[in-house]
This record gives sequence, C-alpha cells and structure tokens, in this order.
Amino acid sequence: LGIPAEPLFRSAAKLRLLRRKAGLLQKTVSAETGLNMGHLEGARKNVTLTTLERLCEYYNITLDEFFKDIDI
Repeated sequence: LGIPAEPLFRSAAKLRLLRRKAGLLQKTVSAETGLNMGHLEGARKNVTLTTLERLCEYYNITLDEFFKDIDI
C-alpha cells in the first residue's frame, strides 16, 4: 500500500500559492525557514505535518486553514 501522490501535489501547489501570495521567492523562504522549498513545492519531497505546521506558522495561518480548500 502506498500513499497516493495526489495529496502531495495538492499540498505542494498550496505551498507555492501561499509563497506567491506573500510575494516571496523560494530562496527567501528557504533561507528564513531552513527548508528546501524547491523540493517541497515541486513535490519531490514528502512534507511532514511538523514541517507543514512550521510553514503555516511562517505564513501566519493554521493547519485547518491550510487544508480548508485542499481535497485530500
């Protein structure tokens, strides 16, 4: 049994949208969070809930808000 890739792609797209809405570059977010945003936004690396929570704090949203419009 594997985890379907679709939730990963939807989460990656949401991270990309949040960054763009904030007017930030990937390298800025990466430098400020210590996370490789290219891998996370490109769905090349699975995002953990801990990492997602960190990014939600960075973007000043809750996990509930993050998942609100993502059909998983």
